[in-house]
Amino acid sequence: MLRPLRSLSYLAGFLLIAGRVEAQSVTPVRFSAEVGAYASSSGQTPFWLRSNQWGSIPFQSPAGTLRLGISRAYQPVDSLRRHRVRWLFGAEVVGNLNRDQAVRGRQQFLIPEAVAAVRWRSVELWVGRRRQITGLVDTLLSSGSFDVSGNALPIPKIEIGFPNYVPLPFLDDAVAIKGTFAHGLFNVPYIQHAFLHQKTLYLRFGRSRSAVQGQIGINHQVQWAGEADYLPYNIAVNGKLTSNFHDYLTGVVLGKIPDDYQNDRFTNFDGANRIGNHLGSLDFALTLTRRSSSWLLYHQHPYEDASGTAWRNFPDGLYGLSWQNRSAPVTGEWWHWRRVVGEVFAATNQSGPIFKSPTQTFTGADNYYNHSQYIEGWSYFGQTIGTPFIVPGPDVTNANGSYFYFPYNRVMAYYTAFDALAGGRAAVQGRFSFSQNQGYYGGPNADRRLNQFSGMVRVSVPLRSLTNTVLTGAVAVDAGDLLNQGVGGSVSLRRIW
Repeated sequence: MLRPLRSLSYLAGFLLIAGRVEAQSVTPVRFSAEVGAYASSSGQTPFWLRSNQWGSIPFQSPAGTLRLGISRAYQPVDSLRRHRVRWLFGAEVVGNLNRDQAVRGRQQFLIPEAVAAVRWRSVELWVGRRRQITGLVDTLLSSGSFDVSGNALPIPKIEIGFPNYVPLPFLDDAVAIKGTFAHGLFNVPYIQHAFLHQKTLYLRFGRSRSAVQGQIGINHQVQWAGEADYLPYNIAVNGKLTSNFHDYLTGVVLGKIPDDYQNDRFTNFDGANRIGNHLGSLDFALTLTRRSSSWLLYHQHPYEDASGTAWRNFPDGLYGLSWQNRSAPVTGEWWHWRRVVGEVFAATNQSGPIFKSPTQTFTGADNYYNHSQYIEGWSYFGQTIGTPFIVPGPDVTNANGSYFYFPYNRVMAYYTAFDALAGGRAAVQGRFSFSQNQGYYGGPNADRRLNQFSGMVRVSVPLRSLTNTVLTGAVAVDAGDLLNQGVGGSVSLRRIW
């Protein structure tokens, strides 16, 4: 059990030596090392200590962790050679140790990031596992995007696109565009040879230096293909879901319902619906930039089928307002607000309680994140890929006989977070949420409502005696009916070379 951590300790020693050599070199390679511990009165790491941490925090406490990283960022653009090819890489390994990490299917040895990327002009191509959030939100303090937040391990994939806005020259920088196209490997234990399809497209209105800017966009994710023993004959052909290239282009990329109701590649489950598990969001944002502050107002409208794109599930979605302080801290200032975020997440409508009736144009009972072919739904290695407010059954105190992996996916949640500087040195971050959680339509918990409060305060202080070293401590609480009630905390020491 200690072997992964022992291996990491050897690598830590190497990084310490390499860090000293790198200090005398001009190469922009950076190393990091962190050691930490978690404890909780309930034996379950509190919600906001483990959520949006890229799936790397132990679920059970007490626990210990060791992290090692190496990275090289893009070199700054040289105005004399602005179109040259640039590249980056990054990797992080994590070793966790607690009493039943492996029992719950949570890995002890993790790789949250292992990526290599190349960029030419505005086009980027990368491959591997990379920390990435999909959708218009405050990426630093948001509770999490509906589609892809920072809650689960990143899915390994290859992606090409324009990651940053590129102005359209014929509109004189008044409109800019960005977008990506990706193919990923959904390498989870419960199904084999499954894939991820992902694409995004966003427009920005307003010049790059405009005080007011608007953004709109759409993103689309699909789980598709795969084979597993649990797949019955009525939803798969001989335990396999189609991986045919034509089916991929028409049913996955274009999202069309197949022309065939069923054939030798797929059953009428795909023929009546669509091939794969589709979900995404329509995003809107408005930015106001002033001399001393900036504001970001955003909304993500979710969809899992045509009823969502037709707004039959309104007012479901994520609503957020972010304020950022652009003023520098004043010498001697005791408390300096840097960023404050408030969000409301609604997922109670889901296009109504009835899946299909003769008078309905669109299907209802959208059943967010759940799926009959992919029994763990929109999760990756047991953790929610999207908003952490839709909690997997294994993490819920009492799933109460739920058939689907996400037993309480009709959620109304209120969330606030802040980031501040205390005493000119200590970075203070807080996250607080209150949610009302009901079961999916037609399920055993449909009429049951569980209230949940979760909060966390984290303080990070750079040490004067050690260069580039930060000591971090946090305390968190869970109180309610959805999760185990308890108080917990963490402490860690991190250094960068």
